[in-house]
Amino acid sequence: MKRALPLLVALFLLTGCFEIDQTIRLEKNLSGTADFHLGVNFEPMVTIMAQFARDMEGKTGPLTAADIEKAKADFRKNTKKSSSEKPSLAEMKKSMPEGIELLDFQAKEGDFRIDSDFKFGFKKLQNLVGVKLPSKEGGDPTQKNVVDTPFDGLELVEKGDTITIRTKPVNPAEAVKEEAKDAPKMDAAAEKLMRDAFKDLRVTYRITAPFTVVSHNATRREGNTLVWEYTMDRFEELSKKSADELGVRVTYRR
Repeated sequence: MKRALPLLVALFLLTGCFEIDQTIRLEKNLSGTADFHLGVNFEPMVTIMAQFARDMEGKTGPLTAADIEKAKADFRKNTKKSSSEKPSLAEMKKSMPEGIELLDFQAKEGDFRIDSDFKFGFKKLQNLVGVKLPSKEGGDPTQKNVVDTPFDGLELVEKGDTITIRTKPVNPAEAVKEEAKDAPKMDAAAEKLMRDAFKDLRVTYRITAPFTVVSHNATRREGNTLVWEYTMDRFEELSKKSADELGVRVTYRR
């Protein structure tokens, strides 16, 4: 099992406290803008990695300051600063699919946190499905995007004077599990650590439209904006039900 440690650590580096916020603002002709925020706080993972390493070494008792410092050093060693490797806004604009314009992109990176903000303009809502976030080459697990296609699964159905928008919420935990399929089988303790890594997962969807709402399954409503909120517990509930029950769904009358 000790030989599996590097692979499992690399897998853990894909995880973190994810904050995903997606906002769509529709115009009457179904054009509009979409904001996508992806924040990843890796600091809780430092503690989890330290505990994992301590358990692998057969040590008992609480974590020490030395354990935490070593985990921080290992984390920095395995995650290289990538500011200079980020594509420019001009380069990213060229890679946008038809019907999409990248209006803005901002990224902030610290020792244990990365925040990325994208703003897109779209001619038709369906154009958003083709948006793919920039990724790095080389196959380094620490450099992969857990969320590659933020609007994947977005559907718009027009019927008479109504339009229905629905999508399956992006679940970063599912992406990490997919990466883990070829990793050594983890014991109960390691699985618990993985679950702990996602305990603060937060995913939020917002849709603002100038139409009359016929029906929806949003968590709450703020004026013309419908808000859907997901936590790890809600994603687990979603996995046992249809996407139409707990996924993003709203029907408008024009």
